[in-house]
Amino acid sequence: MTVNDLDISYKFHIQTLRAISVLLVFFYHLKIDLFAKGYLGVDIFFVISGFVITQSIYSNYLETNKIDLKLFYKKRLKRILPNLIFILSITYFIYLIIGPPDITLWNDYLSSILGVSNFYFLLSNKGYFYNIFDNPFAHTWSLGVEEQFYFIYPFLAFLFLDFFKKKNFFLFLLTILILLSLLFAFYFFKINPDTSFYFSPLRFWELGFGCLCYFINNK
Repeated sequence: MTVNDLDISYKFHIQTLRAISVLLVFFYHLKIDLFAKGYLGVDIFFVISGFVITQSIYSNYLETNKIDLKLFYKKRLKRILPNLIFILSITYFIYLIIGPPDITLWNDYLSSILGVSNFYFLLSNKGYFYNIFDNPFAHTWSLGVEEQFYFIYPFLAFLFLDFFKKKNFFLFLLTILILLSLLFAFYFFKINPDTSFYFSPLRFWELGFGCLCYFINNK
C-alpha cells in the first residue's frame, strides 16, 4: 500500500464534528438544560482524536516507511505543553486571587500540568459530576486520558507496523484491546463509576475505536 491509497486530506466534516463536541461540553458547563447530556461531547472527541492521530501516524509511515517516535512526541509536546502551561497557570493565579482562601488547588494544578489529573481525581475521590462546577481544573482529566493514550498507542504502532511489519496483527490486537477496555469499563461502572470514568485504560476503547475507524474508512 502506498500513500496514494490513503485519504490523508484535510477532512472538514471531522473538524466540524470536533467543533460540535467542544460546544456540547461548553454549553453543558453553562448549565443549560437543553445540553444536560453535553458531557458526551468528550466521548465524541475521544473517538475523533483516535481517528486523527492514526491518520497522522500512518500517513507519515507510508511516506517515510518508518514511524519516527522521537519526532511524534516532539511535535505533541510542542503543540500541547506551552498552551497547557500558559492557560493552567493563568487559571491557577486567578483562582488564588478570587477563589476561596481556605481551598488550595496546587495538587490539581500540578497533576494537570503533568497530564495525570485523571488519576489524581480518582485517588482523591473527586467525582467529575460533583467537582466540575467548583474546580476549574476538573475538566483536565480528559486531556490526561488523551496524553496517556498518545504515550502508549504510537509505541504499539511502531512495534507492529514498523519493527515487525505486521499490520493485520496490529489491527487484530487493536480490536482485542478495544473489546477488553469496553468490557472492563462496563464491569467497573457497576462497582465504582469513578474508576470507569477516570481510569484511562477503561477509556481507551473510545480512542481505539477512532483509530480503527481510520483503517475502516481507508477501505
